[in-house]
Amino acid sequence: MNTSTIYKTLALLFISTGGLFALYYLIFDPQPYLNIQAGAFLDTVPIPFDWVQIGPISFPIQVDNYLVFQEFKTLAPAFHVTESLIYAGIVWLAVVSVLTLVTEFKKAYFILGGIIWIVLLTFSNFNGLNIGGQNANYPLIILLAGTLLPLIYFHLWGQKIHLAIKWLIIFVGTFSALAVLITQSPISNPGMYVSEHSLTIGFGLALAWVFWNGHGILSGIYILLARANRNLNLNITVQISLIALLYLGTLFIILLNLQGEVHLSIPAFSPLYLLLPLGVFGWISIGEKVSQSDELISTPAVIKALHLIGLGITLWLVWKLKLSGNQPAEELFKHLFVYTQLGFSFFFFIYLLANFMSVMNSGKAIDKILYKPYSLVYYHIRIGGLIVILVLITYTGGIVGVQANAMSSNILADYYYQVDKKLEASILYENAWMRYRKNPKAKFLTAHLLLELKQPTLARQHLEESFTESPQIDNIILLSDRLHQENKVFEAIYYLEKGLTIFPNEPHLSNNLSLLYTKVNKTSEALELMTNSESADPVVRSNLTALKTKLGQPEVSLTRNSDLISQINELAASNALANIPSEELLESLKEELQRETSPMLINAGWRNLMSEINRNNPSEDLHILDSIGQKPEMLAYLMPMQETAVIRSLAAGRVTEAVKNLNGLAFRNPKDAAYYLQLSGTILAQNLDFQKAAIEFIAAEEKGFQGFDTHHWSIFGLAGMPEKAVEIREKYQVLYPTYLTDEGPIVPEYLNMISRFHESSAQNLLSQWRTAEESALKTDIAIRIIVHKAHGLSQDDLKELEKYISGKIEANDDLKTFVDNPDLTDEASVVAFISWINSGEEPTANPYLSPLIISELHKVTDPLDQYEILNSATEFNHDPILWFNKIKAARESGLDNYADESLEILKQWVSEEELVRLQNLNY
Repeated sequence: MNTSTIYKTLALLFISTGGLFALYYLIFDPQPYLNIQAGAFLDTVPIPFDWVQIGPISFPIQVDNYLVFQEFKTLAPAFHVTESLIYAGIVWLAVVSVLTLVTEFKKAYFILGGIIWIVLLTFSNFNGLNIGGQNANYPLIILLAGTLLPLIYFHLWGQKIHLAIKWLIIFVGTFSALAVLITQSPISNPGMYVSEHSLTIGFGLALAWVFWNGHGILSGIYILLARANRNLNLNITVQISLIALLYLGTLFIILLNLQGEVHLSIPAFSPLYLLLPLGVFGWISIGEKVSQSDELISTPAVIKALHLIGLGITLWLVWKLKLSGNQPAEELFKHLFVYTQLGFSFFFFIYLLANFMSVMNSGKAIDKILYKPYSLVYYHIRIGGLIVILVLITYTGGIVGVQANAMSSNILADYYYQVDKKLEASILYENAWMRYRKNPKAKFLTAHLLLELKQPTLARQHLEESFTESPQIDNIILLSDRLHQENKVFEAIYYLEKGLTIFPNEPHLSNNLSLLYTKVNKTSEALELMTNSESADPVVRSNLTALKTKLGQPEVSLTRNSDLISQINELAASNALANIPSEELLESLKEELQRETSPMLINAGWRNLMSEINRNNPSEDLHILDSIGQKPEMLAYLMPMQETAVIRSLAAGRVTEAVKNLNGLAFRNPKDAAYYLQLSGTILAQNLDFQKAAIEFIAAEEKGFQGFDTHHWSIFGLAGMPEKAVEIREKYQVLYPTYLTDEGPIVPEYLNMISRFHESSAQNLLSQWRTAEESALKTDIAIRIIVHKAHGLSQDDLKELEKYISGKIEANDDLKTFVDNPDLTDEASVVAFISWINSGEEPTANPYLSPLIISELHKVTDPLDQYEILNSATEFNHDPILWFNKIKAARESGLDNYADESLEILKQWVSEEELVRLQNLNY
């Protein structure tokens, strides 16, 4: 591979990478400095975990699921240290390349190039490195020595030295000077200072290239038209005139748009998009220029190389301007680019018509004489173009001067910001914005840094000033967030509402406004605003799901979301609808939780996952929850994780464990004790233990619970506390249940049986059932007798009940299997019984399922082990047979005192005759 091919490959790589980066930020990320992130917070929604139906009394068992709402917040822009160093390296490599090519210039142009370089270094403010004193000239002298001495030597005595050797020596000189500056400067992080101020060097080189290629697009197009017209005699005068007028008109519209003086229905595009066509057509124009003129500044190869380097450094400049958010510099470059295009293109068009109009349509090779004589192009056109540029600068009020001033302030402020000198940075950003209002990053960072400097009042003044004079989305978000933190919610709402009038349908503003509407109970407005949002932002969609669920209008999304927060909210909505969530959603959520690091989201995700009835053995899930809760970062969520474990236990049918742990949580967390106690009471009521349930509800009320409803009134009545039932009805305006209006004895008889169901013997309940009138409630009682009292009934009794049940509802094979062999020592019968009642795999998990407790007794032979099983169950259950067996096991274990004590307790609800019968039956 020869040297020319290597140079061309490097140039192509340099231009293509710069072009790709520039286009990416122009098209996809025009304001990369913006750092708007979604901050999450939790809310809860009660979901129907289970449904309780006790004859005419029905109520849900509700547990809390988490909803994750996300509020947009504006954070400090990220430091682009690596990118700044990369750009600085690119700029100085380009400088070395340009200076190497300058050594090939003719004498006058070499001197001119040296002067331009000295001026550019002077304006780059490297004296701020403070070598030898505050703003001393030593840095400038060192740079001039490192770059100009090799340059002068090569121009005077080294013309025959190979260009690559020149480049290498100038590279060593330049980077040695930079190394001296960085190592000798006393300021903080001088390398960062040099890299940030290299923007001025890159800006100057790009601007020189833009001036040089002023008419490149128009001249390149004309050359292509002239080549196409050879021997065709087409009227290209009209074609080039239309193209020129269209191009000049477009440039003028862009200029008006830059000035903010026109508001088109179709926005004018950024002039920076014209850089690529300028590079392409400029290459064509320069190719003709160097082939036609004898009065060039250097050889054709040098001129072409300068064009390629200039195009590349210009594209990289666009990338840097976008990445750094230096809007004044970007606007300055846009203005000067448009000025040069208008001025030089206009006079080139005049030059064409004045000199070639008569032969333009002849079909001759007019492109071959376009730049003859040389002086017409490089003096008349250039001088005329400069005059137009001066006129445009005057027309725009000299805005370029203001932009240049603000640009330099932004560069220095960026340095101070990146070395964490907040006060200096805030002052410079404030000055930059005061000089030039179209400087959003400067105004935002002014306010943000003032907040970090503990000056909230001054920061707020800046944000309000920005809102009045130059509104921008990030500042509106920051202002509303600040007001929200100060509990000035309505002021925050005001600014967000006004912001949406300026930026209609802006998703960040509408999202935050919707959340604030919810906070002030404007729920309909909140839902409407978020529903009507046209944004496809997953944050907004997730918030909409959460908001609908919170407002009692849950909807399950038809599209599967991949992010964790959306899945948490989707599962909460499904749970709120009492739907069975898809396995795909559950598995995906579990996988996301394994990767998640946020304790808040881990807590929320596992809670929603555990909030469904799941009778499988929960040991593995409980182990996972326990291991998560023991992590130090989960300390703040320890109580909620323990509550989740309680819910999982309850889902598996572990009633004893759930009730005890809920009481433990109430003791350890008094703030939420009311919630835990009422949930415990609801579980006990579901299992027909109305007295204990009523006691839990009374304790919950003492802790602040006020959500009493009709079913609570019924429970207090069934618990034998009519006075308390009257009290809560009057105190909390509880409505009477509708079953009080029912005629006939059916409901009273049913409620009388249910109120003391566990304390009653199986035979007494069966006798009452047989005399009860036909109704759905009789079926209900029949089922409950088998579920809770099967251990006290004969096979004939059970078959009688099963036959009645099968005649009223669909026959069940598991029930039929059990009553055909109601032997609680037979594993198949017990399994069929468990399957029928869906109680879970652990027989002793629910103390109110007396037949399963009895079946478990047959698995152990040690009376002490039997006593422990029965003692645990009888803490809750007042079933006479269980208590009699407990007394028997205690005596066999030598625990006579416990046996006597238990017997005295049993006598509180069992008569002497019943005790004798129990002894005779020898349970």
